[in-house]
Amino acid sequence: MLLLRTFVFLFNLAPCYSLNMLKTDRVYQLIAQNTTDLVCIHDKENTIRFATPSSKNILGFSSDDMIGKKLTDFLAPEFVNEMDFTTLKRFFDHPGARIRYQIRHGENRLRWLESTFNKIEDGSEDFSILSNTRDITESVHLTDDLMTALSSEQQLSRFKSNLYSVASHEFKTPLAVMMANIEMLRIKKSEKVLALALDTMEEEIDRLNSMIADMLELKKLTMGKTTLKLEKVDVVAILEDIVHNDCKKAYPKITTSLKVVGDVEEITGDFSLVRYIFSNLLINACKFSNKNTDVNVSVHHEGSKLRVEIEDKGIGIPLEDQDSIFNSFYRATNVSNIQGTGVGLSIVKEFVVLHKGEIKFLSQPEEGSTFFVHLPYNLVI
Repeated sequence: MLLLRTFVFLFNLAPCYSLNMLKTDRVYQLIAQNTTDLVCIHDKENTIRFATPSSKNILGFSSDDMIGKKLTDFLAPEFVNEMDFTTLKRFFDHPGARIRYQIRHGENRLRWLESTFNKIEDGSEDFSILSNTRDITESVHLTDDLMTALSSEQQLSRFKSNLYSVASHEFKTPLAVMMANIEMLRIKKSEKVLALALDTMEEEIDRLNSMIADMLELKKLTMGKTTLKLEKVDVVAILEDIVHNDCKKAYPKITTSLKVVGDVEEITGDFSLVRYIFSNLLINACKFSNKNTDVNVSVHHEGSKLRVEIEDKGIGIPLEDQDSIFNSFYRATNVSNIQGTGVGLSIVKEFVVLHKGEIKFLSQPEEGSTFFVHLPYNLVI
């Protein structure tokens, strides 16, 4: 009742009070004029009948502009579009409710507000609900920043965990093979054994170097340190080099063919990253192919883009794994007996995205996979 009499005084609806009452009303008047929160009195229809001057800071409108409106009139259209307005309005019409919502401050900035509503037990139709509103934008942004930081920390933690797991398993294998060959040479040093051991160790060193290179690339990507060194890149020449050197050397029993369709041009890109993309995809195609099958590579001119298709007749990718195949450290469930770190495809996708390209695939278990890479001819950063 005292609070209500105070606001009645502010509206000049009560001509006289006792000296003590005037002093008390003066205190409440000072509170109303200087509060940083927005205090409003609403009628039974939730229409604003009184608003403190703080409305200018909170909503961007003067207290006079507030009279005759409802708080829902100031909701940001973006916020309303994401909500069912009828359901949303019930919160504003329900005394005792607390609601967070977004408004446009004046005609410009988006701000987050929090309002609480309390019923006034006075029996007056014009003074039925008291609302208290404060700006919580900084708090919301701080919460978002904390959640983003937490998510990044969790991702980093998973990255480290997966990295340690890969290091403890995949890196041990080539080292163990090399140690076994060294022990064998200590026992028997014939020319045949020496030649076999050296070839085997050379293969394992290549494999180890490849895994380390993958890890270093992934680290740079994770830290945002991968940058493009743009130049004219001959994708066909890169593919020919990979086919005739990398693939035939590592998988001599797999026949890899290359076909060019249309007037294919050089692209603008980063040579080393483009080579990584196709080297990884081609080596994977050979690695996961069935013995004595072919890997077919074709390069197509497609308007403003170059399209490369890499097709194998290998083990394919299980349907349940296909949505996750580009995730770091993810390996399909049917490759447990084939060495690998599970990071190559994630790096490939990031490199394709850096070139503003696109990568897709089609795959059927036990029938093979086809990867499609689209890269623009003229990359503009």
